[in-house]
Amino acid sequence: MSPTRAILDSHIHLWPASAADENGHAWMNDPDFILSKQHILSDYTTASSPCPPAGVIYVETDRRLQDPSSAPLETWAAETIKELQFLRTIVEGEYGAEASNLLQGIVAWAPVNQGPKVFQQWLDVAEKTTGPRTWERVKGFRFLLQAIRDRAEFEDLVLSDDFIAILRSFSHRDKKFTFDVGIDQCSGGTWQLESFTKVLEKLYDAVPEDKRTTLVLNHMCKPEYTSTSSDPFSRWKNCIETFASYPRVYMKLSGAFSELSKDASPVDTADPKELATRIQPWTDVVFDAFGPQRIMFGSDWPVCNVKGPKEEGSWPVWTNVVEEVLTRRNCTEQEKERVWSGTAKEAYAL
Repeated sequence: MSPTRAILDSHIHLWPASAADENGHAWMNDPDFILSKQHILSDYTTASSPCPPAGVIYVETDRRLQDPSSAPLETWAAETIKELQFLRTIVEGEYGAEASNLLQGIVAWAPVNQGPKVFQQWLDVAEKTTGPRTWERVKGFRFLLQAIRDRAEFEDLVLSDDFIAILRSFSHRDKKFTFDVGIDQCSGGTWQLESFTKVLEKLYDAVPEDKRTTLVLNHMCKPEYTSTSSDPFSRWKNCIETFASYPRVYMKLSGAFSELSKDASPVDTADPKELATRIQPWTDVVFDAFGPQRIMFGSDWPVCNVKGPKEEGSWPVWTNVVEEVLTRRNCTEQEKERVWSGTAKEAYAL
């Protein structure tokens, strides 16, 4: 049942061997962890070989940061600069022409928590680091908000005038940017989603539709798929419908394998019909709210391998699940094309 149409994978992660440890990523503190090794585009093309994508969008990988109060930006954000240098080598052909052509868009890290002055400084550093060819492929930024687990700290940031000003500036530049929103009901709490609905009110207030910054929600905001209570689902649903009420907000159909198991064990089936059934209450909400026109496919590779039903063979399983979801929704061929590639091309202005 593998899809035969062209795929643009809107959410993948990469890193070289030099960054595959806790020095490059603080979360890689276990050398035996499945992700604690090199993951480059040749590995991705092998994993996705049953249905090779026509293009991918790279999303930043939460590189290790030092204390920003004690050193210049180039020092405390040194690993994120190395991340940009790595992406430049791909675009400029050091990994081959196929890899360069495949990497069609980049969602880079940015210090949106440090105020407009530091953010502008980062833009200057990033553009200089990447060079014109790679900078052209930088389509947006992400800062992992889900990692902020204290509600007061979270709201102090996202509802601040500085944060709103930075996000608004994304659509007021000669080169416009999107912002990928990483918020997480399952690990962070439903309050992260509820707080972010207030962000949209402030961000879009009195701003004409054509001047509004494009936001891309990651992983359906990581629902609590295994919860036995109706309250988390109801609150999640209310937030999703609120997000969807703003036309400049898009949703990634991705990330489910990480949340479908209650413990550290992998998902217990690779049957796409069964997996589609498990997530159907949530996918129905997302499709009812956003419609195929604002939903995009993302694999979350290689994170999809962590609890994926076939470990490093989990990429094609997820594509088959998505195909099953689209079939159950009775999507037309045009609507399927939107989810597989068209929505991402629009949202990221590829």
